[in-house]
Amino acid sequence: MLINYEEYRMMYEAEEKLWWYRILHEKVLKEIQKRFHENKQIKILDAGCGTGGLMSFLIKHGYHNTQGFDYSPDAVSFCKERNLNVQQTDITNFDNVFVMETFDVIVNDDVVYQFDNLTITKIFHTFQLILKLDGIIITNNNAFNIFYGTHDIAVGGKQRFKLSDFKDIFLNLNLKIIYHTYWSLLLSPLILLVRLFQQLQLKLNLIDVNKIKSDVSVPSGFINTLFYRVVKFEERFFKKGFFGSSLFLVLRKKV
Repeated sequence: MLINYEEYRMMYEAEEKLWWYRILHEKVLKEIQKRFHENKQIKILDAGCGTGGLMSFLIKHGYHNTQGFDYSPDAVSFCKERNLNVQQTDITNFDNVFVMETFDVIVNDDVVYQFDNLTITKIFHTFQLILKLDGIIITNNNAFNIFYGTHDIAVGGKQRFKLSDFKDIFLNLNLKIIYHTYWSLLLSPLILLVRLFQQLQLKLNLIDVNKIKSDVSVPSGFINTLFYRVVKFEERFFKKGFFGSSLFLVLRKKV
């Protein structure tokens, strides 16, 4: 469950620059604004906040009533460097942490791939208990097994998801999916090519799994900007992407 310190350091340095993080943070902000418009007094929880890049992004956009938690002391330490309101908490056992609080928005990005479906169900059950009646849960997760690669190993990934997987997980919960999209469609051929090559290397034991690093390092300025613009172009034409290496969901309570 714990990612090593070096991975968190790479994340900390990349979160405000890397095209992928920028796109994800903007997606989260868009859904918050869509639901709550100009209300910036809403209460936001980043559950599994990593090194705090999203929280910093939201605070810069005026959402100061934002707090988070992460299991890793390294992640929490990096958050403290950003002067964020973060505590160390285990996402698989936080039922009693927020018993006196409820939230308008709960964000859970790229965390639950570390767990089996039973544990994921427990996590989202707790989310629904602390979510306000008109609140939303925003969650992004890695998608489709065909994209499995060294990144999954580096971050402790146990599974990748399809929309149907989450529909099954939420079946017995008081939650419904109100929006979903797969993304990085236009970059998928390139991502897939890299991942298939990694899979071949792993199969042939050409990669030392003890020295694997994730994909969070920032490429050259030209490539980073190009990838960002490609995905923004994609978003203009596909309100709901049908394929990609990530699956983005927005949930509400059933009424």
